[in-house]
Amino acid sequence: MRRPRIGFRALTAFAIAMALVEAACVIPLKALYFPDGWKPPFHVLPAAATWMEQWREIATLVMIAAVALLGHPGLRLSTARALWTFGVWDLCYYAFLHLWTGFPARLTDWDVVFLVPRPWIAPVWLPVAVSGACLLAAFLLRDRESRQFI
Repeated sequence: MRRPRIGFRALTAFAIAMALVEAACVIPLKALYFPDGWKPPFHVLPAAATWMEQWREIATLVMIAAVALLGHPGLRLSTARALWTFGVWDLCYYAFLHLWTGFPARLTDWDVVFLVPRPWIAPVWLPVAVSGACLLAAFLLRDRESRQFI
């Protein structure tokens, strides 16, 4: 019996919605903490802001893991789900940033990619490449019988 593709669609919708929410949070925060524009060299955020941002990032990873584990799919499938959700979320996050702010203008623009456990600063092409690798890995790990993420 063929399973419906709702799991894949739901994961994708969740990742896109999460990217929209994250971009909507990050844009005003960047404007607040970097009023002269978002460009290197990036100054250190106040301690309270760094702490809050680190916990926001950890919460994002927890949400991805929680959705991936719904229904107890087993290690292979939950890993595929998490990788798919992460890849779609991160690519859409940068798409929303670009759509709403024009950043990044190029894949060679630098960004603070992550703050856990400390700031990771890299050109935007790096998280885009990692997200692409996550999508490919998810595709390869998905359920072989049904070719689904559910």
